Amino acid sequence: MTINFFTLFALFAVFTAIDAVAQHDIIRLPHIPKSRRAADTLRADSARTYKAGTVVVTGTRNAVLLKDSPMRVELIESKQLQTTAMTTIADVLREQTGLLLTTNVRTGVQMMGLGSDYTQILIDGQPMTGRVAGVIDLNRVSTGNIERVEIVKGPMSSLYGSDALAGVINIITQKPASGWSGKFYGQMLQRGASELQTEIGYGGENINASGYCNYRNAAAFVASDGTKSVPYSGFEDYTAHIKAKWYALPTLNFSGTGRLFHAESSGKFIESFFGQIAENQGSVIQSEKSGTITGSWTHGAARLSSEAYLTHYSEIYNFDTVQGTAGRVDNLDRMTARGFLQYDVLWSERDRFTFGTEFLYDDISGSRYPDRPSFNTFALFGQWEGNPTSWASYSLSSRYTHNSAYPNAGFGGGFDSSVKVLAWLLNPKFALNIKVNDNWQVRGSVGTGFKVPDFRQLYVEFSNRLAGAGYDLIGARRLGLDLQPERSTAFDLGVQWHPSAFEPFFGISAEIFTEARCFRNNLSNLIEYYYVGQDPSGTRAIYSYRNLSRVYTQGIEANFRCSAHLSEKKSVTVSAGYQYLDANDVEVLEAIENGTAGTVNPSSGVFTRLTREMYGGLWFRSRNSGAASVRYDDEGSGWSANIRAQFIGRFGNEALDKNGVSVSNPQRITLDRDDEYATGYIMLNCAVGKTFRLGGGTHTAITVNTGINNLTNAMNLVSIPSLVGRQLFINAAYLWQKD
Repeated sequence: MTINFFTLFALFAVFTAIDAVAQHDIIRLPHIPKSRRAADTLRADSARTYKAGTVVVTGTRNAVLLKDSPMRVELIESKQLQTTAMTTIADVLREQTGLLLTTNVRTGVQMMGLGSDYTQILIDGQPMTGRVAGVIDLNRVSTGNIERVEIVKGPMSSLYGSDALAGVINIITQKPASGWSGKFYGQMLQRGASELQTEIGYGGENINASGYCNYRNAAAFVASDGTKSVPYSGFEDYTAHIKAKWYALPTLNFSGTGRLFHAESSGKFIESFFGQIAENQGSVIQSEKSGTITGSWTHGAARLSSEAYLTHYSEIYNFDTVQGTAGRVDNLDRMTARGFLQYDVLWSERDRFTFGTEFLYDDISGSRYPDRPSFNTFALFGQWEGNPTSWASYSLSSRYTHNSAYPNAGFGGGFDSSVKVLAWLLNPKFALNIKVNDNWQVRGSVGTGFKVPDFRQLYVEFSNRLAGAGYDLIGARRLGLDLQPERSTAFDLGVQWHPSAFEPFFGISAEIFTEARCFRNNLSNLIEYYYVGQDPSGTRAIYSYRNLSRVYTQGIEANFRCSAHLSEKKSVTVSAGYQYLDANDVEVLEAIENGTAGTVNPSSGVFTRLTREMYGGLWFRSRNSGAASVRYDDEGSGWSANIRAQFIGRFGNEALDKNGVSVSNPQRITLDRDDEYATGYIMLNCAVGKTFRLGGGTHTAITVNTGINNLTNAMNLVSIPSLVGRQLFINAAYLWQKD
């Protein structure tokens, strides 16, 4: 850790020297907007193409041009969602390279080989709450009012805290256009939810305001793959989201947002817990409420921003089976309150400094947490962004965190002890962007991340006695185990080639974007659930959580996109991406090398040694995955069409393990047989749409789209219950705008 820290400062010294001899270069650091007009100009930039200057905010917590951002930021724009049946953010992320959906208890996302509980999910920069089994259910977020999604892969703990060990996904909602605008939308989806949406917004000189709501309703059904039938309960849910911004002065503005989500499901349904499928007859009620008030004051070359955020999440399960001492009702109630201050200053035309402080109070109760544990977290963070030359930009960030569950014992124990604690508390990250020329760009980063054990891992007390399951999950501290925070050191290096538009033949202009990157995460104290033993009656398995000493995930990712403009209004866009992932437990590898890993045949007593060729790595990780799409747009006639594919290679399913414990210290089972893999699949989606533009005093249009999801009818009801088979859909929208 100490060596890495000094290495980063040595790199800074080099760039400072470069800065001293490069004062004539173009300034690339965007200025803080000092007025409403400047802010509007900056916002307008975000609608432009990558080449013209898209603005992103997630990589550095500040607005910066994408091409100049030190941090690699992936962008999903709302136009990519058109002519599709994507109704939730889970549908959107499913088709992105390197992001794999997980369906363990809830629908989450796996990033860079790390599970859903390692990714921070934000809506307009605010963290979502309501993790169940560590997962934020992505089906709770509608796509109806999304402007864009920004994705940053790799540890972002230095800026976003504990939950960002794998990265950050920031869902940014629509800002109203000038004047009045609105939308009405409806969709029908086979073996899915029918949906209605409405949205209205006003953009004025001093006030912006918008309101959005959607309602979904799905009937119960049974899916069958020929060998197994699985019931899916009916449900209904609704979302309401309001936001407003007031420009009180050219240098002072205030904003507020409110979000409400409510869902109810009933009937016979299934739950998946790491490959175990349990059926239940009952109901589930989920509710999420959140509100934010922010203020921003710009003075000179500096800006002070403040936020107050409050959220409440609850869910109630009504089971058909008595769940131990909790009875037939299982409930969860969680409240978080967050205060935040950030100060940005342009120290010079080439250097911007950011300083911030954050306080978080987190409280949880319910049948799983009868003693109502709570945390409070205090954090200080800082960042230095620099542009020493027109061809280089960098950022250095770090964070100090104090969590009440882990007091900073160690200070006062001598110099060496204090240094070790300080190294644990400070989590630096360095990112560098080098523009070799107008076409080539190289980005790299090295940084650390951390994750403090959550309520579930420390204090949960849950019994699942449904048919097909039958286990108790007990928090580590309730068993006298002391979990340590997880740590990560990550490296990322990527090369991008984005040449200027060219004409390959017959006057057709084209734009190409290609990228290749490699990454590695070295993790220590990774927390996993594990089998403790049987309950005293011998009828149920007991699981808890423990630290694994060393794990790594590494891989390569490649992306390609080509947009060909057949005419002024006709275009074809082809994109493809691939990820190779290698994820391993280092202690298993060492046991293999030492010859101590293997299994004993219970009938013969013969020991079969585990070899490196047999070991398949960490469970629930697909070694090969990818996505591809072809899209046609004709703005003149209003026609559009697309076909999209997702490939997921086979992955180990721990519930399919056949030969038990293969490493004894600590005890664990390993992926080491072909029949312990869930089969991979290819999912194909296609759609066609038509836009009818209407005349009159307002800019109005009607869009109609239809298509098929999962054309190949891919299904795996045991390992991937979210794949319910082929789905037909049709949707229509009425959009209007009045200046």
